[in-house]
Amino acid sequence: MRKYFSEFFGTAILTITMMMTLIYVSSFQLGAVFDIMIIAGLTLAGLMFLFGPFSDGGHFNPAVSLGAALQKAISWKTFAGYAIAQLLGAILGVGVALATLMPVLNGAASGQSVKSSQLLSSIEPTATVASLAESLTIEFFVTLIFVFVTLVAIKQNKKLSPVIVGLFMTIATFLSYPLTGGLLNPARVFAPLLYKGLASAANPWYFLLIELAAGIVAGFLAKYFVKDNSAVIEEEVTVESK
Repeated sequence: MRKYFSEFFGTAILTITMMMTLIYVSSFQLGAVFDIMIIAGLTLAGLMFLFGPFSDGGHFNPAVSLGAALQKAISWKTFAGYAIAQLLGAILGVGVALATLMPVLNGAASGQSVKSSQLLSSIEPTATVASLAESLTIEFFVTLIFVFVTLVAIKQNKKLSPVIVGLFMTIATFLSYPLTGGLLNPARVFAPLLYKGLASAANPWYFLLIELAAGIVAGFLAKYFVKDNSAVIEEEVTVESK
C-alpha cells in the first residue's frame, strides 16, 4: 500500500503546487512563464526524490504509469492502483487549492465575488493561441517526449532520474504552457472537471485523451528503446568475451 499512498500524496502535492502557481500568475500577475516552468521542474524532481524509492521511481501522472505498464516496468494491477491513487490525489489537490485561494481572492477582489469555476477555467488546457487541432498536436508530442524521457530515465538511471525528469519537465512546460496550458497530465486535467462539471466543456476531454494516447506511444517506444539498448550491450559483451 505504501507505493499507492506515495503516488496519492505526490500527485496531490504536485496538483496543489502547480494550481496555486498558475493562479498566482493569472490572477495576481506574480511571475511569468519562467517561474511556472522552474516551479514545475523543481516540484517534480523533489517529489521523485521523496516518493520515488517507494513507487517505481515516482510517476504522479497516469500517462507515465500507462507507459510504464506497456513497457512492462510495472504490472497492470500496479498501474490500476497508481491511476486511482493519482486521480484521487489530484482531486484532493484541487480541493485544497480552492479552499486556500478562494478566501484570499475574494478578500482582494474589492467587493467582487470570485467563483471557483473561474479559477478552474484558468487552469484548464487551452487552445486560445493556436487551433484546437494544432494545440492537441503540440500536447501530444510534448507529452510523448516527456513520458518517454521519464520512462527511460527511471529504467536506465534511477538515482539521477529525478534530476533528468525535473529538467525536462522545465523544458516541456516552457514549450507547451503558452500554447496549451502545459498540463501534460490526465489527472491534472480530470480533477478540475470533476469540480466544475464533467460535461462543462469538451476541450479538456480531448486533451486528456491525447495525453493518454501519448503515454501509450511513449510506452512502446521506451520498451523498444531500452530492450534494443540492452540487446546491443549483451552482444558487445559476447563479442568481447570471444
